[in-house]
Formats: sequence, C-alpha cells, structure tokens
Amino acid sequence: MTAGVSVLERHRRRRARSGAAGAVHADRRHGLRGAIELIRRANAPLPPEESVALRVVTTLAVLAGIGACESVGEISPVSAIAFSAALVAGMLFSWRTRRHPWGVVKLVLAVVVTVVFLHFVHTVLGDNGANLAAVEIPLATLFAWIQVTHAFDVPARRDLLFSLAASAAFVAIASAQAIESSFIGYLAAWLVLCVVALVLSWRSMLGRVGPPPIATMIAATALAAVLAVILVITLPPPQAGTLIALPNSILHAEILPDQGGITGGASGRSPAQAASATGSLGVGGYYGFAGPLDTAVRSTLGNEVVMDVRATRPGYYMALSYDLWSGTSWLDPAARRLRTIAGGSPFAVGSASSGSLDIQTFHVEVPLTNVLIAASSPTEVWFPTKVLYRDPVDNSIRSPVAVTPGTVYTVVSSSSQRSPAALSRDRAPLSAFQQLANPKDLSLPHPYPAVQALARQITAGHRGVYAEIAAIESWMHRNVRYSTNIPPLLPGQDAVTQFLFHGRIGYCEQISTAMAVMLRTLGIPAREATGYVPGPFNPLTGFDEIEAKDAHAWVQVDFPGYGWQSFDPTANVPLTNPDPGALIAADLWRVARSLPLAPIGAGVAAAAVAVGALLLWRRRPRSWVEGVTRRIELAGRRRGLARAQSETLEEYTSRLLASGVADGQPRPPRRPRGARGASLPGSGGPPDAAPARPLDRTGPGTGASGGGASGTGASGTGASGGG
Repeated sequence: MTAGVSVLERHRRRRARSGAAGAVHADRRHGLRGAIELIRRANAPLPPEESVALRVVTTLAVLAGIGACESVGEISPVSAIAFSAALVAGMLFSWRTRRHPWGVVKLVLAVVVTVVFLHFVHTVLGDNGANLAAVEIPLATLFAWIQVTHAFDVPARRDLLFSLAASAAFVAIASAQAIESSFIGYLAAWLVLCVVALVLSWRSMLGRVGPPPIATMIAATALAAVLAVILVITLPPPQAGTLIALPNSILHAEILPDQGGITGGASGRSPAQAASATGSLGVGGYYGFAGPLDTAVRSTLGNEVVMDVRATRPGYYMALSYDLWSGTSWLDPAARRLRTIAGGSPFAVGSASSGSLDIQTFHVEVPLTNVLIAASSPTEVWFPTKVLYRDPVDNSIRSPVAVTPGTVYTVVSSSSQRSPAALSRDRAPLSAFQQLANPKDLSLPHPYPAVQALARQITAGHRGVYAEIAAIESWMHRNVRYSTNIPPLLPGQDAVTQFLFHGRIGYCEQISTAMAVMLRTLGIPAREATGYVPGPFNPLTGFDEIEAKDAHAWVQVDFPGYGWQSFDPTANVPLTNPDPGALIAADLWRVARSLPLAPIGAGVAAAAVAVGALLLWRRRPRSWVEGVTRRIELAGRRRGLARAQSETLEEYTSRLLASGVADGQPRPPRRPRGARGASLPGSGGPPDAAPARPLDRTGPGTGASGGGASGTGASGTGASGGG
C-alpha cells in the first residue's frame, strides 16, 4: 500500500513538473508573439495625412535647414541644390502614394540609410581619426541623406512631424559654425515655418481643413519670437573647453616659399616690408605685421572685418613684438632665430603658468600674414598643418602656409595679465627687472636727456616700478591727443622727441613708442607690441568682429614672477566679455526709448479698436432667428440652465418654461413694419413674432403657447411655430 502511494505521488509530481514546464513554454511563446504584435502595431500604417499645407510648410522648414548648412559651408552649394531637389521629389512621391504606400520603398530606404551611415563612420574614424571638430561636415551630409530618403516615405502626420523635428539638426549643426548676423535670417525663417507647421498639425488632429486664421498664425509666431528672445537673453554664453579637439581648418593650403619668414597677402607671396606713405596697405592690412614698424607712416585702415574671434575673455591679440628702436622705426623682428615645432595639432608652443586658460578661436575673413594672431603667453595651438614656427623671444607663432579667408585656428593661452591691484602690491626693486631683462629691451639709439627729464618729472613722488609705469601711462592719457592727421617726419628728426615736445599729437604707434622710450630712460625694460584690440562684440554670435581699424600698438613690461604685462596709454581693453543677454536687452530698451511714443500709442489704440470692431462684427447674428436663439440661451445661462449640445431649441425652450424662469429677460427684436408671414429659418427674415415671444418672456405658471415648434438640433437655428 505504501509502495502504491509512493508511485502515485511520483507520477503526480512528474505531471505537475511537466505541466509547469509547458506553461512556461506557453508563456514564452505568448511573450514572443506579444512582442511581435507590439512591433507590428508600432509599424502599422497610420491614416494618411491629407493636409497639403502641412506638407508644404514641413518641406520648406527642411529646405531652410539645408540652406542654413550651405550658408556656413557645411554643405556645398551643388550638394544643397541636389538634396533640395531630391527632397521635393520625395515629398511629391509620398503625397501621391500616401493612401497606398509602397512596401518595397521601406526596404530600399533602409538599405540606403545603412550604407550612408557606414560611410559616415568610415569618414569620421578613417580619415579624421579622433578629431571631433571634423565631424560637423560629414554629420550635416548624413542628416541630409536621412532627410532625403525619409521624404519618400512620409504618408502620415507622424512622419511629417519627424521630418520637422529632424530639420532642427540642420539648424543646430549650422549654428555651431555661424559667425555672421545674417544667419539670423535662416533661423527666423525656420522658426516661423516650424510654428506654422505645428499649428497646421494641431488643426489636422482636430479634423479641421483649410488654412488657419491669420490672427492665430500671427499670435503663435509672435509668442515663439518672444520666447526665443527671452532664451537668448537669459541663457549663459557658450564656454570653450579643451577636452576635445578644438576648431581648426583651412580651405586652400598654399605652401609659402620662405618657411618661417613673414609673408602673406592674397597670393601668400607678398614681401615682408614696411608700408610707405604713398603705397598700398601692408601685408594683412597693417604694416606693423610685416617687418619693420615705421612710426612715421600710417596706412589707411577701414571698417573691413579681418577676423571674427570668440575668446574666453577679451584681451590684446598680439602679432609681433619689437625690442630694437632706431629713432624712427622698430627694427624687423624677422631676423630672430625661429624654432620648428612638429607633430601636428595641438602644437605645444609654451609652458602653462599659474594663470587661467584663455581659449581663442579665430575665423579669418581676409588674407593675412602667416603670423598667427593670439593672446599673449600661448601654450597650445590648433592649426591644420604638420609644423609651425615659434619665435622664442616673444612666443609669436608663424605658419608655413598662407593664412587665407576661411582659415580657422584656435589658440590656448595661459593668461598672465595681472590686475592693477596685484601689480601695485609687487615690491620687486628695479634691479630685479634689469637682471631679468634682455639687454635689447633697455637699449636706445642715443641718449634722450629731455625725455628722461620729463619722465623723472612725471614719476616724482611715486615709489615702485609699477607706480612709475602707471604715472607715465596716466600722464599720456591726459596730455596727448590721438590723430592720424599729422605731418611726416623730416630727415634727421627723432620720432619720440618730435612727438613729446612738438604738439603731442599722434596715433597709437607714436604714443606707445614714446611711452616705451620714456620707461627705458628710467631703466625699466619695455618693448613695443603690435596686434589687435577686441572689435565690436556681436551678442547674437558671441564673436568679437575685429576690423582693420582695430589694429593697435601698445607697451609691454616684463615683471619678475608675472611675465610680460601690457600697458596702453590710448585704449582701454575690458577684462571680461560682456553678457550677450544684457547687451540685447539694453539694445532693445534703447530702441524702445528712441521710438516716438505718441504716434505708436495712437497706432496701437487704433489697431485695438479695429480688432475689437472686427471681432464684434464677426460675432453679430447672421439672421433674426440666430439673434432670438442667442437671447434665449443667454437667459437660460443667467439662470444656471445651459443648453445641451444635443438639445433642440424647442426642447430647450420647454425646459426653461417648465423650470419656471422668471420674466424680465431680454426681448427679441421687434418685428419690422410691413413684414407679413413667417420666413424660413436661416432666410434672414423675421418669423411671426407672436409665438416666439413666450420663449423669451416667461413667468411662473405660464406655459408654451402652441405646439409645433421645430428646431435643427444642436445648431440652434430652429424657429418656433404657431398653433
């Protein structure tokens, strides 16, 4: 008996285990079928989108994104035209096949997208290595191919919204390279098209056809514009970092014949020579970057933008420094022995100091010299060549190729400029400055007794090297006048003596040279520096737009422990970048304050009156029956008895009468004289007023006078009939 029970128990357990395994297997099969069903539902065709306007506006938004990429060079003009034509063709194909999409198209598009993506990966990793700065152009091309292929399969509203959202990728890629304010036009056009497309999509979801009201479009666009301005004003400016490859590119690499020499110009072969009073502009638009600096000559400098710079902080962008003074000119620094730096980007051109990093990206707009403009104390340079040349005296950098329009390079500097408060606390004696200095930074072509006497008179009572420098700088601010309209030097005249004791009128080269010579007469080592000061700051792009007239010269003094410090008796360079949002807000406020308030207020008031009159006119009753219906519904709402959507006018009137609505509600308009008979509902003529009056004039205990009232349902345009 026990053995029989044991066998039965084992058999029962075996069946239970097999049943559980079968249930698990069934659950697995059910789960697999469920997953397949979910995938099938997700890819099931949606109802076709019938709104032609939505398709057109979405196509225009994508075209605006492609145009934005072309405007900044991310896509070539030929490719932009080809992509645009293919996009339009794809949208037309999708419109024609929206109700019966071709299944084979999805397969072909999937293959094309896969091939394009693999080509993108090969381009980025194979050709450019880990240079993430080189990803943007192939990335723009990848998105263009995806948009074009996707355009052939957009039958539903969801597909169109995907194209609209993907167009933002074009704008984002283009924005990363946009440096001109004209790009705002592409951004504004794309934003307006997106707003219109979203409004059309919402109307399509609600089942409405036809174009949306103009007032709705204007309000939506205005709201989007206001939100965009608020974002621009409130968002912080972009900050550069050194964890990835920094921007550097060149359109046409033309090798210079004199490697390490100072050359440049439109062809990259202009000679390195000083400008003349009757000659053309020097190389790069400023002769101070092309060899000797003759303080007796000043080229004509205009408003042409020579480069756009985005920097961590504004500062002096130096080209060359000069240490040998001849009495009329600073001698050519090109004779210095240069050092070759190989290895490619990033080039290590100096050692980092305790100062904070200053990252500057330069976008060249005109032909320049091969001297790379940069903030002082550069440590790394990102430039698209294999070698660079460095001057060990002033750390200036020179390129082996011509710096032509379209060249982009980035410099990382270790900011050594100290604040006036920090320099004023420096107690290093003058002997420490002289021991550190290069003898050339103290040399003079001949004695300057009158200049030395003036310098001692200015610095009398000031203790410390910095105090003496600041005293001379302040005296220059007060006692010299800036002007380029001065007579040329006569043969044998000394530029500094002539400037200080015969008018004290000149331009930055003469003023800074006079200050440098005055410092040298006191035993303070000083040199002349040339370059650019930050130009106008564009709050929309975040770039300093450096113009030709921003070419500048200033003085530098080497402080023990701090390095070369800049002093400028003619210009004030801000220590920090302005806040773009604050600048935009200030500009908007300035424009608003300059507007004539009286005419604008009158115009706004007139527009408000016109809009109000238009709204009232559009809300007027279209017929006598509609007017009566509105009065009855108003009487009911005032008593808390709103009309149901499915309720006819007869039913609603009966309910009002049965509920005992008090008398005294508005009466229907009086029947015009001479009107006879009853008009049909919607005909515009008044029906018999007698049966309609009880619908509006009701009181306790009164009933409807006559049956036979009819209505047209929820539209509420039915007329009550007489008995």
